[in-house]
Amino acid sequence: MKIYVGPASRLQGKVRIPSSKNYTSRYIWVSALAEGESIIYDPAPNDDARALLTCCQSLGAKVKASAGKLKIRGFGRSPHPPGVLDPGNGGLILRLLLPIGLLLPEVEYVTSYPESLGKRPQGHLLAALRELGAEVLDVDGHLPITIRGGRPLARRTVAVSGRISSQFATALLMIAPLLGGLDLRITEGLVSRPPLATTLQVMAEAGVAPQADWAQLRFAVADASYNPGVYRVPGDYPAASAIMAAAALVPSAVTIYPLNPADRQGEKQVIPYLQQMGVAVTTEGQEVTIRGGSPLRAVDFNGEEAIDAVLSMAAVACCAEGTTTFTQVANLRWKESDRIGDLAQGLRRLGVVITETADGFVITGKPEGYEGGIELDGCQDHRLIMTYAVLALRTQKGLVIHGAEHVSKSYPGFFTALEALGATIEVR
Repeated sequence: MKIYVGPASRLQGKVRIPSSKNYTSRYIWVSALAEGESIIYDPAPNDDARALLTCCQSLGAKVKASAGKLKIRGFGRSPHPPGVLDPGNGGLILRLLLPIGLLLPEVEYVTSYPESLGKRPQGHLLAALRELGAEVLDVDGHLPITIRGGRPLARRTVAVSGRISSQFATALLMIAPLLGGLDLRITEGLVSRPPLATTLQVMAEAGVAPQADWAQLRFAVADASYNPGVYRVPGDYPAASAIMAAAALVPSAVTIYPLNPADRQGEKQVIPYLQQMGVAVTTEGQEVTIRGGSPLRAVDFNGEEAIDAVLSMAAVACCAEGTTTFTQVANLRWKESDRIGDLAQGLRRLGVVITETADGFVITGKPEGYEGGIELDGCQDHRLIMTYAVLALRTQKGLVIHGAEHVSKSYPGFFTALEALGATIEVR
């Protein structure tokens, strides 16, 4: 699907953002790993959540969905052999599911997104599963993958790299209590610490609190069972960052809710960052109000703790006075797309001066905006699609975004929300 986003002179209104994608996936998974019925309020209705729920049902979980609520009766330590699991285009979803292979005689993992998830590396997690005693068949660390388990663990200590993603550690920690406990050491540093902190929080809410030595990146999980629980998903800061970016780029009065200032999402760092750039941002309770349209000044951004908001802030940097350096974001190359290389290619076509670096990129802004009038490929990447849509607001002729339907991976209502605020949106 192609969507045209036109230039905007003003945005105004109030937007309820979707529930957190990362919290939703973790609450679903911990509910499936428990015995008994859990309830999740305000789950995110996105593609990743749907893919995980389908896989959980294949593994034996009972799922009942109603408006704003999920009831999940988990399979606990006794997952059913599913034959084949398809995580859709969800990197976290695949990584959560891979260690369940340790409990099953055989399970095959496939994807209908070979040009996206199929290209994302899984080798570090697969190496850890082999250390634990699984037989793993893969294609140089990529899908399709077959895992044969169902036997006692070869060991109870394991190491996994944190250089590419914290999701490998998340996957091992969440399955650890059902394996009889694990001691995990993360090697090669750790990108994106906040998502791993979210993992530990969710596990603790379900009755299993890992021992964490963050300084040494060592974590211990005891032999335990998850308790069924009642969970409420907070609002999604990564999704909110795209609306904040849009509001920052044009004259606006936009209020976004609900955003819990006390949760573990690192992307909430965009609020003080936008303020440093010159955007008027105020918070009251769980509402954030942006009044945009003021001149923007470039401010460097270390995106390690707010990785899913980097592309939104890149859109703002494109219209700021000066040069913005984005650092500590090398792992963006291994997302749904190469979010550094593909972003740079698209922005250059638009006329943005951007340089790729070893751990990020540098953008020289153009406060007067851009001509536009071209079509850009969203590369099946929801974050890239939203970035192009935000930038279209500051063009003379707008932009056509190819593959815009993939925004449903995290924010199905994004274009509807943008249009309600006053943007011109047309399906082409």
